[in-house]
Amino acid sequence: MSVTTAVRRTASTAQSLLLLTLPHGGQEAARRNAWASMSTDVARARARVEADAAMDRAVAIAHHPAVAR
Repeated sequence: MSVTTAVRRTASTAQSLLLLTLPHGGQEAARRNAWASMSTDVARARARVEADAAMDRAVAIAHHPAVAR
């Protein structure tokens, strides 16, 4: 048996045991992780929109400084 196979088998066994010990087969943890991931994605998207708007304003000011004043 190769090292990779042994590691995969060990990881799979550990995951199976963990899911057996967690309530509801790990669904609560999965939902919590999904919610945290979604919240992070929304925050990053909001930051990207704000950064794009700031860059657009900076470019507009650089090209037309009289408009900004």
